Amino acid sequence: MSSIDNVVVPEDGATLVMTCDGGTTRSLDAARLRMACRCAHCTRARIDGKFPQTFPGVTIQTYAAMGHYGINITFSDGHARGIYPWSYLAELSEK
Repeated sequence: MSSIDNVVVPEDGATLVMTCDGGTTRSLDAARLRMACRCAHCTRARIDGKFPQTFPGVTIQTYAAMGHYGINITFSDGHARGIYPWSYLAELSEK
């Protein structure tokens, strides 16, 4: 996947839509992104066996650029700790 040029979240917050410099568009489901969070809190919960198996109905509330590195996403369940580097988003979209 080429570098990500643009990110949009539709009004329903169900997906994150990325447009690459080659014009390719890829989408990631909000629940999948929430499951893929690598913040310290989520990592610890996974280690302790307390991380949920699913996040049904979770949506993306807001997102903010983190410099040129990636984005921070706030989810409808209140989680807002994860930073998603562009390279990680690209990797997730290819799986």
